[in-house]
Amino acid sequence: MLSLEAVQLAGRVGPISAELAAGRLTLLLGPNGSGKSSLLAAAAGLLDGQGEIRLAGRPLRAMALSELARRRAMLVQHAPLPAGLRGYELLALAVAPLGEVSEAACLAMAELGEYLGLASLYPRLLADLSGGEQQRLQIAATLLQVSPRINPEARLLLLDEPLAGLDWQHQLATLRLLRHYAGLGLAVVASIHDINLACQYADEIWCLHKGRLVAQGGPGLLTPALVAEVFGVRVRLLEQDGARLLLPD
Repeated sequence: MLSLEAVQLAGRVGPISAELAAGRLTLLLGPNGSGKSSLLAAAAGLLDGQGEIRLAGRPLRAMALSELARRRAMLVQHAPLPAGLRGYELLALAVAPLGEVSEAACLAMAELGEYLGLASLYPRLLADLSGGEQQRLQIAATLLQVSPRINPEARLLLLDEPLAGLDWQHQLATLRLLRHYAGLGLAVVASIHDINLACQYADEIWCLHKGRLVAQGGPGLLTPALVAEVFGVRVRLLEQDGARLLLPD
């Protein structure tokens, strides 16, 4: 679905060659400054560097911004919110590249609102919301843009630290939604910091360190040795009923 060929951003990432498959949730792990945000921005076509990135076989460089807006969506960190908007208006902007706000879009908005607890936030001004409430609305807007129900051209969903600022309930709800969207056929990739949540929810994990992709594979790749090498933390591994848990030693 998304292929990276010798992708390199000077001083930040690479070179990295890898593929993101449709129908799978890939979670990026790595310490601060390891290149996760830069790699996601490059994969979204927001940063230009060396190498080539292809989405569904086509180079990103060959796509106009209008086409990119239909093919992929990205949640960025610390995105400025438009002044004076209410919650439902933010989601309406997310579907603007797809045309008018259709009945199907309203149904998708209602479903996301129920799952992420947004109903009470929709009529409120964004400036009056807490950081976590704003984050939930921005997650919903990003998901709405590539919802297969209203956008059959969507192929890729990228999220940079979507769990930041969320309470535990909404962290879990967000991860379940990402797995659901992967199940609908999208390639979904997100950066997070919680190693144990990655073990529980990821189909595949990419581990970045100093701009390099040092490990990729299933959750089983997260061994105490790798965690010590990448994060500088000693942990011990517990396994029970098929679940893996890494605890500080």
